[in-house]
Amino acid sequence: MFPLAQPSPRIAAFDGLRGVAAAIVVLYHYLCLLHPHLAPSMGQSLTGLADTPLHLLWNGRFAVAVFFVLSGFVMAAAAERRAGALVANVVTRYLRLALPVAASCMLAWLWLTAFPDSAERMQATLAMPSRWLNFTYQEPLKPLWMAVADGMAGAFVRGYSRFNNVLWTMRFELIGSLAIFALYFLVAGRWRLPALAAAGVAVLAGLPDPYLAFVLGAGLYEMHRRGLLLPLPGALPVAALVAAILLGSPGEGAHLRLDLPQVPEGWQIGEPRGLVPVLAAAFLLYAVLTLPVLGRIFSARLPVFLGRISFGLYLVHVPPLYTVVAWAHLEGLPEPLIATAFFAGTLILALGFTLAIDEPLLRRLALLRDRLSPEPAHGRGA
Repeated sequence: MFPLAQPSPRIAAFDGLRGVAAAIVVLYHYLCLLHPHLAPSMGQSLTGLADTPLHLLWNGRFAVAVFFVLSGFVMAAAAERRAGALVANVVTRYLRLALPVAASCMLAWLWLTAFPDSAERMQATLAMPSRWLNFTYQEPLKPLWMAVADGMAGAFVRGYSRFNNVLWTMRFELIGSLAIFALYFLVAGRWRLPALAAAGVAVLAGLPDPYLAFVLGAGLYEMHRRGLLLPLPGALPVAALVAAILLGSPGEGAHLRLDLPQVPEGWQIGEPRGLVPVLAAAFLLYAVLTLPVLGRIFSARLPVFLGRISFGLYLVHVPPLYTVVAWAHLEGLPEPLIATAFFAGTLILALGFTLAIDEPLLRRLALLRDRLSPEPAHGRGA
C-alpha cells in the first residue's frame, strides 16, 4: 500500500526552472530571426555547437518540453487539491489560458499593423533566410476581431496562430491539462499511478508525443507527494541530470549528423516533438526535485522573478521580433543596440503584461473557482 499522501507545497525551484526555460525560448527565437544558422531546422547551414551541451542554452524546442512536463506536475497538484471540482477546473483552466492568449494576439495585431511588411522585406534581404519568418502574416492583415477569435478559440482548435506563432503549444496545454483534471476526477488516489501508466501507453500507441510530457509530469508529482523519489540511490539524480543535458541539448537532425543507430523517428535524438526531449525534460525535473544544489540554483531571485513573468514573457516576445526588430535590422541599426533594446523591452513588456493582465486574472479566476465549487474539494482517497 502507498504511504499516506500529503499535499505538496509550491516548489520555488520549479518557478525558477520555468523562468529560465522562458528566457531560453526568447533567445532561441531571436536567433531564429537574425542568426538561423544557430537554430537547427531554421537555416540552410548549421553551426557545430548545435550538437553540443552548450546548445541547451538556446534550445527552445527542449525548453518547451520542460514547460509541458512542468504543466503536468502543476496540473496534477491542482487536480489533487480540487479533485471533485471538475467543472470549475475545466472552466478556469480554459479562461486562464485563453484570455492572456487573446490579449497577446491583440498586442501582436498592433505590432503587425505598425510594421505590416517587415517580415516579408527581411525574408527577401537575408543572405541565409530563416523559414521561421514563414510562420507569421506576410499578406494583408486580418481585422482585430479575428485576432481576438484566434486567441479565444483558433489557436486551440487549429494548433497554431499566424498572429503569434508561439501559440502552437496552447492546444497541447489545454488538452493535456483537461486530461489530467479528468483522470484525477475519475480515479481514486492509490490508483492514479497505474492510471497514469496506462495513459502513457495510450500516448505511445498513437497520440502526439507532447502529451506524454503531461503524463510524466503528473507521475513525478504522484511519486513526489508519496515520498517515493528521495529514498532512491543518490547517484540517480546526478545520472538523470547528465541524461537530461545529453539528450535535451542536441538540435533537430542530430541523430543523423551524429551517425547514431537507426531507430523510429520519434525516438531519434534531436527530434523536437519526439519522445527523447520529453524524457530529457522529465529527467531534469526529477534532478531539480532531488538535487539540493540544483534546487538552490533555480530558487535564486532572478530565476524566480523570470518564473513570475514567464507566461507573459512567452506570450509577448515573438511579435516584436518579426515587426520592430526586423524593421530595425532593415534600417541598418547596429545589432548590439537591437539586441539590448529587444531583450530589455521584452522584460519590461512581460512584467507589464503580468501586472496588468496575468496576475489580476489569476485572482479573479480564484474567485470564480470558489463560486463554481463552493465546497472545499479534497482528494478522493490516498
